Amino acid sequence: MKFRTQLNPIPLQKKINVSNKIVLMGSCFSENIGQKLLENKFETLINPFGVIFNPLSVIQLLEWIMLEKNQNKKGEVLEKNLEKFYIQHDEVWYNYHLHSKIASQDKEELKQIIKEKAKQTFEFLEKADTIILTFGTAFMYELIEKNDENTKIPISNCHKQNKNLFNKKLIDLETAKTKFEDFINKLNSFGKKEKQIIITVSPVRHLKEGLVENSVSKSILRVLAHFICQNKTEKFENCVYFPSYELVLDDLRDYRFYETDLLHPNNQAIEYIWQKFSEGYFDDKTQLFLKKWQKIASSLAHKPFFPKRKNHQDFIQKLITDLEKIENEFKIDVKKEIEFLKNNNTKLV
Repeated sequence: MKFRTQLNPIPLQKKINVSNKIVLMGSCFSENIGQKLLENKFETLINPFGVIFNPLSVIQLLEWIMLEKNQNKKGEVLEKNLEKFYIQHDEVWYNYHLHSKIASQDKEELKQIIKEKAKQTFEFLEKADTIILTFGTAFMYELIEKNDENTKIPISNCHKQNKNLFNKKLIDLETAKTKFEDFINKLNSFGKKEKQIIITVSPVRHLKEGLVENSVSKSILRVLAHFICQNKTEKFENCVYFPSYELVLDDLRDYRFYETDLLHPNNQAIEYIWQKFSEGYFDDKTQLFLKKWQKIASSLAHKPFFPKRKNHQDFIQKLITDLEKIENEFKIDVKKEIEFLKNNNTKLV
């Protein structure tokens, strides 16, 4: 007898290699998968502007970043587009287009932080092999112009300001389709190499909107993702859908795979999604690397009771040798790990 419906994602045709550069942007689920990639030595850029829940805000930021190409890559395009959206709340400066963790008590310092992040994102995006976009919610907010109630400007974050300043709505599906067509066209002509775009819908439940409203929101996101990833025109041929939403909602399908808040997938669920992602999306060489790296990572996490004992020092020397071998075989950077071991510390930080 079968007691659950198991989902095996369609394997990626153009598989990911451990040497690839990967950009992840979108909901907090991007950070879950991004952290797994980081732990396994992938070169990643994870939500440089913080968590952004609605997909139109994500691609708006990336389009502004891509425009830096004509402006000496100094972050000036992003700075210009964000200029009118700075706010001060409780002695801290924020920007309506960015997450609240991008903040400072000094406005000019915040502007400089944003410019540095824009430069970093441009340089990484230009060389990136893979872009992973995670759609969080189809609800979005528009800032109502003070002197014209009919003028509403889409933003990413309300920063807990008075709700009367904003108009809350669901994204229009047809508008979103058009905007994504334009975005993908721009992305395909940007940078030094063709980029693979992986789109997924976050399994995180947005219950502050309500259960019914969350279902409507996720449905819109799923239809948008389907339109992008199943529309195999030349423009969209580099777009694929990874079913993280379905893996949690239809495969695992149990509250024991959620945190106690009943909103966020727990570590067990994230490990399961990571396993499915690894099996279907990484090439054979990377699969081999992961097996070897997991053994090394486990050894690095070992904390001895008596670090000066000879058998532990021999263990350290062998571990350094293993790191040097894996560095030469897979061309990854393990300088931090080797330096830590040579300094004879007892805990990796």
